[in-house]
Amino acid sequence: MREAVTAAKVGNKAAARQLLRQASVHNPNNELVWLWRASLSESPKEAIFYLGEVLRINPQNQKAAAWLEKCKGVTGAAAQAPEGPKPVGQNLSQPPAPGANHTTGAPARQSVPAGAFEAGQAHTHGVLKTAESVGTTTIRPAEQAPAGSMASARAADPVVIPKPAEAATRPRPSVIPFAPASKGSPALALDPEPQPRWRCPFCQASSESALRRCPNCRAVTVLEDLKEIEKNEGVQEKLVRDSLARYEATPADKRSFEQNVSLALGHLNLREATAALPHLKAASAQKRNDWALNGVLDQIQWRKVILVVDDSLTIRKALSSILEKNDYRVVTAEDGSHALAKLNEAVPDLVLLDITMPWMDGYEVCKAIKQRALTRKVPVIMLSGKDGLFDKVRGRLAGCNDYVTKPFDPDALLKTIKKYLSGGA
Repeated sequence: MREAVTAAKVGNKAAARQLLRQASVHNPNNELVWLWRASLSESPKEAIFYLGEVLRINPQNQKAAAWLEKCKGVTGAAAQAPEGPKPVGQNLSQPPAPGANHTTGAPARQSVPAGAFEAGQAHTHGVLKTAESVGTTTIRPAEQAPAGSMASARAADPVVIPKPAEAATRPRPSVIPFAPASKGSPALALDPEPQPRWRCPFCQASSESALRRCPNCRAVTVLEDLKEIEKNEGVQEKLVRDSLARYEATPADKRSFEQNVSLALGHLNLREATAALPHLKAASAQKRNDWALNGVLDQIQWRKVILVVDDSLTIRKALSSILEKNDYRVVTAEDGSHALAKLNEAVPDLVLLDITMPWMDGYEVCKAIKQRALTRKVPVIMLSGKDGLFDKVRGRLAGCNDYVTKPFDPDALLKTIKKYLSGGA
């Protein structure tokens, strides 16, 4: 950001725009970055887009809102202006009218001088404040701005820039976005709408082109290769979980295809394939011919399901992470009663069962599993911090298939699980 400000102040607008573009990708919620991008934009329509980002971050920024309205007014006035000669694509078979302008070249586009909000602010919200705020400097555009230019559009609405407290004793140069053009210069040429932008479905970071992996939250954003998603490292869990909460606020029957895909992607990035499954099914029902989505759905549905029963949240998370990374679907239960309730919903392929739990210990749960007709053949591996012969014998009597002591070695545990899932006794 500092490099971009420096480049803008020395007149290197191209470098400043490039640096600000990178800053907006890595920190999409920095209000000041978008204000700077608006100040260096090359057309009112481009400025409208950047000011919209400012208001997305800080809807209370009244000056940005006012500036946005002025920009919209400029684009509206340009759209209503009488059409001039068409140097490109005109019908040359028709002779020009007497006295017609025979210009064959389009007028040169006038770039907008670099403008900036005060750099080095201690805050990023509310950069444009009212003139009544304490410690602010009001800067007005020159009065002799050409009609239709950005400067004239904003002449009646001064930009107010807060003064940092530490700079109160020494004056600092201040410039405004879209400084007035030189006297007698043509009005600003309008560019086409900015190119469609990519936006991360989780942290809202944006980019000029589509990205498979967000540089901000580190999440994979394309539901195409399940292995690519599950091998992804460094995901910012809080950012992804916050976005999942926002998506889940919409009732399930009201969610769009994109929302269901985003929910599935979020859970897959967090190694939660089982939680992603219902969202994949919902998205598949909405768009049945999406081969990439259906391919991911099929891969997950064919995975073996393991029920993890432990009263420790830490143990449940650790086991879930190990198992999900090794292509198992995981269902968790915090005690014996919840475990039996899960068994009523679906029959797992294997159960990892803690012994020491409140209300109902692992031995009782194991007996209940083995007494049910639908679950009696499901392998049960008991987990315990005790390694005594008596505990192992008691587990065998309850019907468990194997016994693993805590702390367990992940590789040894996976080897034991694989043995029973492949039909071992």
